[in-house]
This record gives sequence, structure tokens and C-alpha cells, in this order.
Amino acid sequence: MDSTLSHASVSAGVSAKVTRRTVLSGVLLAGACILGLLEASVASPVPGVRLGLANIAVLVALVVLGRGQALAVSLLRVAIVGIATGSLFGPTSALAITGALASWLAMAATLGSRARFSLVGVSIAGAAAHVLAQFGTAAFITGAPGVLSFASVALVASLLFGIATGLSARFVISRLEGSTLTGR
Repeated sequence: MDSTLSHASVSAGVSAKVTRRTVLSGVLLAGACILGLLEASVASPVPGVRLGLANIAVLVALVVLGRGQALAVSLLRVAIVGIATGSLFGPTSALAITGALASWLAMAATLGSRARFSLVGVSIAGAAAHVLAQFGTAAFITGAPGVLSFASVALVASLLFGIATGLSARFVISRLEGSTLTGR
């Protein structure tokens, strides 16, 4: 009898953990979509320069939930925002997907690196990779390497926005610590 109760208790604990991870993933995805839609509605003064607010949710997912969930949040956000803005399957989606993948890859690599980057450093790496991937993709799609001349301005902006994103993600993570959502 004790064995049965023990097994049921363990199963309930595992189930609760899976539920918490699923709920937190959904909350982060919703936040990323809202931030992405907000950002898409604001015209950028410099071509290719955006705040990258949705990366706050991706960075939080990377730290709290792991690489796989962070990638899912990032790619699903691109798809949902693409559907909502009517840009899915267009050139904008190609830019968004390559930027999101490059950003996730850079953040996952720096977060897992032996060099022990801070969250701000991880965010800056993601922002810079995002810019480089998007401008490379834009040059490829258009066949106009002159597009790359804007990349230097965008890289400087990515440094500043990467700092802001990293600090914001650190704030969100500090608020999640001890939360029932994280189970920590």
C-alpha cells in the first residue's frame, strides 16, 4: 500500500512539473507574440533596426526552461506574428526566421559556454547574431550586397538593445524565482 501511495505521489509531482513547464512556455510565447506585434506596429527610423523585445521571452525561456523550449517559443512567435501581420511566407518571414534561429543559436551557445557570459552578454550575442543573419539574408534575397552597409548601424543598435533586453530578462527571471510557475 505504501508503495502505491509513493508511486502516486511521484506521478503527481512529475505531472505538476510538466504542467508548470507547459503553462510557463505558453505564458512566454504569449508575451513574445504581444511584444512582437507591438514592435511590428511601430515604424523603425533605421531600416533593419528593431528593439527585439520578443527576445526577452526567448531569453527567459532559455534560462528557465532550456534550449528546446526557448527554440519553440522563438519559432512559434515568428509564425504567430507572421500570421497576425499577414507576412508569413513572404520575405519578411525569411528575415524573421533566420534572425530568430541565429539569435537562439548564439544565446544558447554563449549561455552554455565555459566562458560564463552574463545574461546581458548572452543577450548582446543574440542581438548581434540576429542582425547579422537578417542582413545576410536580405543581401541574399535582394541580390544587393549594398544592403550590408546598414549593418554597422544596426550592430551598434543591437549592442544597446541587447543590454536592455538582457536586463529586462534578468528582471523577469528574478520575479519568477520562487514562483509556482517555475517550481524553484
